[in-house]
Amino acid sequence: MVDHTSHAQEMRDAFVASMEWWEVAGVGEHVEDAPGAWLRSRDAKPEEAAVVAEKPAAQAPPQPPKRNAVSRFIAADDAGNYPGDPGSWPDDLEAFQKWWMESDAVDPPGSYPRVAPLGSVAAKAMIVLDQPEGEALLAGPASTLAANMLRAMGFAEDQRYLASILPRHALRPDWEALGTAGYGKLLLHHIALARPERVIACGERVWSLLAHETAQEPRALTTIPLDSANIPVFAIPDLPTMRRSPRARAQTWNRWLDWSDSPR
Repeated sequence: MVDHTSHAQEMRDAFVASMEWWEVAGVGEHVEDAPGAWLRSRDAKPEEAAVVAEKPAAQAPPQPPKRNAVSRFIAADDAGNYPGDPGSWPDDLEAFQKWWMESDAVDPPGSYPRVAPLGSVAAKAMIVLDQPEGEALLAGPASTLAANMLRAMGFAEDQRYLASILPRHALRPDWEALGTAGYGKLLLHHIALARPERVIACGERVWSLLAHETAQEPRALTTIPLDSANIPVFAIPDLPTMRRSPRARAQTWNRWLDWSDSPR
């Protein structure tokens, strides 16, 4: 006799995750796939929002680029080549994770500790953040939001791989300098070692860096071409934006439903 207990439990878990996701999005009742007007933020009425949107922003004088410890260190003549020579990067995931946490070649010293990636090889989804929140990749409300979203998408905790572009939190990082230094190439190498079924790029910085490193226009980026395979990539807003905006959460969910149903 076939045991359906496990399948039933998985369905219950997915249903609970979906309800938690929509509750965080500001919905307390059943809705259709297409988000309705009740998902809009209650902070402003549509007419008021339109007026604000039409008002031109004041032109501020250009500010000199801010340079933090990371960009100053990278620019220094004796700083070395961060994040190291690609030829010396580890070629298997376990060794890479150890190198990420221990090697002096990964990045310069900083105020925050390095944070290890979470997960194992061949995960169903690899979620890429720009940088850790502090002493963890995700913490507090952002962690809860991400966990609910991923469960609603159908990814159990042991089917996820969570990583970041930078190994530690940095204050006001110079992303252009970091991309030039090779952190985009390092991210592609990390993805190639992790071999996920799909990548979820969290935030414009991650998306733009992937597009630049794969020589694609950001709007046209749908896969990450690697030697082993072409990995589908799905973009979502950064988690702080998703937390603030029910509209962004609803749009992300709607796009996910379309994207996950599309053949690859």
